[in-house]
Amino acid sequence: MAKKYSAGLVSKRFWFSEFKLYIRLRIDGYTDSEIKDKNEQENIFLAVSSNRQKEIYLNMKRRVNQLDEVSISLFSQLDIDNQKVLNLITILLIDDLYTEFMIHVYAENLRKGNLKLTPMDYRTFFTEKQRSSDEISNWKDYTVKRLIAAYQTNLIEAGLVRGEKENGRMTPILLDKRLVQWLVDINRKDIVSALGGNR
Repeated sequence: MAKKYSAGLVSKRFWFSEFKLYIRLRIDGYTDSEIKDKNEQENIFLAVSSNRQKEIYLNMKRRVNQLDEVSISLFSQLDIDNQKVLNLITILLIDDLYTEFMIHVYAENLRKGNLKLTPMDYRTFFTEKQRSSDEISNWKDYTVKRLIAAYQTNLIEAGLVRGEKENGRMTPILLDKRLVQWLVDINRKDIVSALGGNR
């Protein structure tokens, strides 16, 4: 079955502090609907507008609902590097295209010992995808540029790339064994590989 690719990441942020808060509320026993009410009444994510307030809630709900009780409980036991990576993992669980980029570009560069991510790396990935996917071939150039910027920003905020956005140095972290095991248990070894695990 052909994969459905999305450029939705262009309008979303990494939102780590919001992700952390949502998980804390879930651990404290709040349901999604109770978090929704709390957000509407208290603007818990400190959004600048009511539209953004709703958008952050919906995105956090979707990301955190990629997790199960095991990974939600694990979150608070992880160091901050692995907490950020778990946030990135929830994005990858939703976004097949970003996962493919991580496997075919990020992890492949690591495998080759090439720790630079250049504009050409991003552009080549999208050029190849435009050749193989009718859907992506119809995307406007500015959509691809914004998506590349979103990929770069997410990698920087996850701590997997440092330095200049345009020529960032890849800084893979040591994945917590419990996080790796959870990904294996949910049959997502591809994400372990995408993050540079099992090299």
